[in-house]
Parts: sequence; C-alpha cells; structure tokens
Amino acid sequence: MKNIILQHYTGKLGELEKLSQANMIKYAEFCEAEYKLVQGDVFGEGLKTCAQKMYMLDEVWDEYDIVVMIDIDMFTRKGMTTNIFTEVQGIGMYTDFQRNLHRKLWSQFPTLIDTRFGYWGGAIYRLTKEQRKMLRSHINMEELTTNFNDVFQDEGMMARLATLARIPNNAEVLPGGFAWCHCSYRKGIENSEMIHIRPTTEHGTKGKKIENYQALVKRGLI
Repeated sequence: MKNIILQHYTGKLGELEKLSQANMIKYAEFCEAEYKLVQGDVFGEGLKTCAQKMYMLDEVWDEYDIVVMIDIDMFTRKGMTTNIFTEVQGIGMYTDFQRNLHRKLWSQFPTLIDTRFGYWGGAIYRLTKEQRKMLRSHINMEELTTNFNDVFQDEGMMARLATLARIPNNAEVLPGGFAWCHCSYRKGIENSEMIHIRPTTEHGTKGKKIENYQALVKRGLI
C-alpha cells in the first residue's frame, strides 16, 4: 500500500505549525507513509483556509491508497504507536460535539444536508481512494463555495458531499471518541492518539496555543 499524510497552511509557518509539521513527518515515517505540506489556494481561489483542505479529494492523490489530512496544530501523543493507516478504519471523528454541530448545519441547510449521512470533525480525515473518488464525483464548486465558505467550511462541504454520496452517518467513524483529535484542554489526554492544540487552557481561560503546547511537553504528553 502507498499512503500519505497531508497538512495544509496558508501563509508563513509559525513556531507551532513548524513543530506540528515535524511531528507529523516523524509519524509518517513510523507509518511508512509519505508526507506533504500543501500551501495556499489549492482547492479554490479565494476560499478560506479550512476549505482548502478539501484538496485532499483531488485526483492528484489517486496514486495513494489512503490519504490522511491533519490540521497543522495537531500532534501525536508521546509514545503513541497506533498506525492510522493499518490499525484503524473510519473517515473521521463523530462525538456528541460533532452531533450538535451536525444538527446545527442541517438547521441552516435543510435542503442540502441530511443528518442520516456523514459528518466529521475537520481536524483529521482518513480517506481511502474509493471514498475520495465517491465524494469527488459530487463536487459542485459553485454550490460548495456559495453555501459553506463562510460557515462550516470543510466540515459543511464534506457533509454535503456525504449526503450526496449517501455515506451513512456513524458508519465511517474513527474509534475512541476524541482519541484522534483530543483537544488540549480536555481531561483524559494521556489516553489520546493525537492532540489538538487549542487556545483554551485546562482551566477554561484563553491563552496562547504555543504556551499550551509547551505545557503538554512539560507534562511529557508531546
């Protein structure tokens, strides 16, 4: 099998982004996969940064069996040895948090979104070639851009494509609840697979993401 980890960023990488990139390059090597950082307007000119992650569906990646797109403020937990390509299945994360967002998305776009079909958190996607082709076949750039570039972005776009492709909701969910995208402020982070660095601190206040990252390094979790 030939697999790849992708990350996307618009602009010049900051300290945290460079650290995440280095972390994911190392993880890709562990998984015997390739790694690539894609930058700028790769999916559509003028689309917002999160929406550009939809480039993961492009035919340029068809040589790869599985493509994993990971946000550039994500890190593997120190000591984590699970191979996302071979040891788990599922497109993305769906917890109660995503369920509430899914319902909100449906309430705003009831003619475009059906909650019987897939919705995934946008920090990590794991897509087989078959899934990418299935979703890609339903892309209507005008529809996606008009409706979702300003709200929900990649999550809304993916949910719309999943509705059209009729991928059942909860049928393609990564295991472990928050495990593959455990927000840095949530309890139980020591059992996570990947950690998503957020500006919120464990005490519920707002801080700098790089400082929250450094606190996790001190705790031996990254």
